[in-house]
Amino acid sequence: MTRRPSRAGSPVLVPGLLLGLLVALVASGCAHLPTTGPVVESRASQSADMRRASDIDARPPVAGASRSEVVSGFLDAMTAWPVQTGVAKQYLTVAAAEQWDPEQGTVVYSDTQPARESGGTVTVPLTSASSLDSAGAWRGPLAGDDLTLDFRVTVEDGEYRIADPVDALVVPSRWFQQRYRQVSLYFFDPLAQILVPEPVFVPVGEQLATSLVAGLLAGPPPQARGVVRTFVPDGLSVGLSVPVDAAGIARIALVGAAPRLTAGEAELMLAQLAWTLRQDSAVRALRVTVDGADLPLSGGGADYPVDRGEAFDPAGADATRLLYGVADGRLVWGPSDNLAVAKGVLGAKERGLVTVAARPDGAVVAVVDSGGSRLRIGGVRDTVGPSLRTVLSGGVLRRPTWDAAGRLWVLQERGGRAVVWVVDDRGARKVRVPGISGRSARQLLVSRDGTRLVAVVRGAAGDRVVGARVVLDPRGAVARAVAPFVLRPARGTRIRDLAWTGPSRIALLTPTVPGTLSEIDVASADGATGGDELSTIVAGDVIGLAADPSGTSPILAVLGDRLLDIVTQGEHDVPAGLTELDYPG
Repeated sequence: MTRRPSRAGSPVLVPGLLLGLLVALVASGCAHLPTTGPVVESRASQSADMRRASDIDARPPVAGASRSEVVSGFLDAMTAWPVQTGVAKQYLTVAAAEQWDPEQGTVVYSDTQPARESGGTVTVPLTSASSLDSAGAWRGPLAGDDLTLDFRVTVEDGEYRIADPVDALVVPSRWFQQRYRQVSLYFFDPLAQILVPEPVFVPVGEQLATSLVAGLLAGPPPQARGVVRTFVPDGLSVGLSVPVDAAGIARIALVGAAPRLTAGEAELMLAQLAWTLRQDSAVRALRVTVDGADLPLSGGGADYPVDRGEAFDPAGADATRLLYGVADGRLVWGPSDNLAVAKGVLGAKERGLVTVAARPDGAVVAVVDSGGSRLRIGGVRDTVGPSLRTVLSGGVLRRPTWDAAGRLWVLQERGGRAVVWVVDDRGARKVRVPGISGRSARQLLVSRDGTRLVAVVRGAAGDRVVGARVVLDPRGAVARAVAPFVLRPARGTRIRDLAWTGPSRIALLTPTVPGTLSEIDVASADGATGGDELSTIVAGDVIGLAADPSGTSPILAVLGDRLLDIVTQGEHDVPAGLTELDYPG
């Protein structure tokens, strides 16, 4: 067949699917955006989903079926629900059935064109398709030959059978969107200081807890390997299921030849499990056994509450919820209903600030002044000028961005080309970011966990949002940026601002009628939300977005004369001359 998915796994997901995915991200209609992390339905709504997405029995092959009928039957059999591939294997030769590995990927297609037969090959053209890997992580749209499935059909025991099936589950988008949801598996950064969400798609229903644990046991998705680490030992597997009792206790019975865990390693493993399983609203706490023995908990007790691992919050455990911005060239900060000019040197009238970004703990800010060509760092409450330390100068400096570890990133434009800098305790140095460095990039954001960069890149066809992953060395210094991807392709429009609305979710601000109307879209940071997105329309001259990656603070549209809460539609006054405002980061 043409372009069979690799053994590494490259399932396919279509743009038509994305509308269904965003229904889980944006509330009914186009009224408002979500304010929490990955959306997973409660058990009640899952049951309702399962009534709508009723069980499907696969049909075995019939005697005398043609080549095309066998291929069509094979595709139909893969839509059995709950998922099972026993009947689908009956459409394969004995040798092919033994080797076929549909867990390597999931091909999700919007539609097929009529099959074509040529000799012993049946060709099935797919329309609009994208891919997920073996872990259920988004891999992006397919194009060209990747949209064509070729099946070699031979005769075995007097009947046509497929000899070379694609190593993937191949299913239609409507089937997929009714039965799968995007959640996150939680791993650690290389220093084990902060949790990192890795979005994946899992089946909904009563087995959600089982799917989440099984996904975590499988380790980081392929594109995250080398970026994150896990404290779940290799060699462990979960039993038939992870039952959740009436008290909300998920009982995780792990088996396998895994090394003995230290108390510290066990605590980190439990934090991963807790943050992953808290997405199932039925789960309140975990009880974990390894080969029948209880996993010891620090402080004693048998159960580990899902909210216990707050010290590893992917949005930053000590992050403030205050706002920071610029008004009349001076630093303003405070809660949304009580913004005030800073009393220190950064609030002086002659300061001439162009843009600011507060460190997640709110104690330190990075400011760009001198007409946009100098980056300085100082304390929010500093009262003397020498405490402002210059760390970079030259070119045009865009708004800087911080991660929770205190690394400062900044985009510098020189001759219309972007240079990415990172500033840490070793000083300032360039980092080559594929897809961003050397391009006409306009804005750069880093995730609080420090493992993702996203940027707006300008082009003739409009602005694109591109991303890359950050690899850290064992000491926590930035080693390199890898795995570039497109979060949102160009659509002939300009993007005015980006903001994290969750640990792995981003809001995009696009002026539709400049100065009058703006559109706010929400997307997953892995690029899984694209195509036909639901959106919120805001009237007025929106100059930016203020959003908190914890997902617990209001998402605010920043206008020159007020703040607008996207969800409640409540408004707050702002200081005169406001030109930007955002949460730390």
